[in-house]
Amino acid sequence: MVIDYNEGEIAEQYRKTKDVPVRSRIEAYSFLKHIGDVAGRKLIDIACGSGDYTRILRRAGAAPVVGFDISEKMIGLARDEEAREPLGIDYHVADATVVVPQQDFDIAVAAYLLVYARDRDQLARMCRGVACRVKPGGRFVTITTNPNLYAFEQVPDYRKYGFQITLAEQAVDGAPIELTAFLDDGPLVIENYYLPIDAYESALRDAGFRDFVVHPPELSPAPPAGDEGDYWDDYLHYPPAIIIECVRD
Repeated sequence: MVIDYNEGEIAEQYRKTKDVPVRSRIEAYSFLKHIGDVAGRKLIDIACGSGDYTRILRRAGAAPVVGFDISEKMIGLARDEEAREPLGIDYHVADATVVVPQQDFDIAVAAYLLVYARDRDQLARMCRGVACRVKPGGRFVTITTNPNLYAFEQVPDYRKYGFQITLAEQAVDGAPIELTAFLDDGPLVIENYYLPIDAYESALRDAGFRDFVVHPPELSPAPPAGDEGDYWDDYLHYPPAIIIECVRD
């Protein structure tokens, strides 16, 4: 079942998933590391949700910055934050699969966009939607659910990190990857879809990208007290997310 971020309190619940420690300790650190220096760069955040990464990147010096999402409620949350702390970010509602006249962003970023593609055709449309927004020589960096979850000998129990993953019996195109986030006000179930990593590379190449690279997540340095030792080993040895980067032809 595709989650509807415009339904009820789903958008607000999803925003709360950004607050769990794994986001700052691993996900945000890894994603931002590979996005790199954005100072003075024209940047677009595709499927920006409530704008968490959009704001971080604007504060890091990216300008101008645009964020868009298909969910009106998500964009509403992002605009609320912009009203509370004006950063000059332009948020709007749009579909990432729609090709627009060629734009000239230096960097496009996306957090958990491609995993909503249920088949290779939809993935190809997403990648074309990204490509039309990035200038030649510009970069696309995305963090996404790791399709190699299906290749692990055993998916570990991620509940200590605040979530759990359930897989289908077989890794076929479109097989569900169900993520349950355990929040204070109850669980939120998010359904992603499996496509092999070579499908991502092929779709991005066909859309006009080159230099496809996959990075594993990393643990940020200087952990807070009580966060040392092997606590993060399951996440790092069996990463549920990866970072992909590529360059526009």
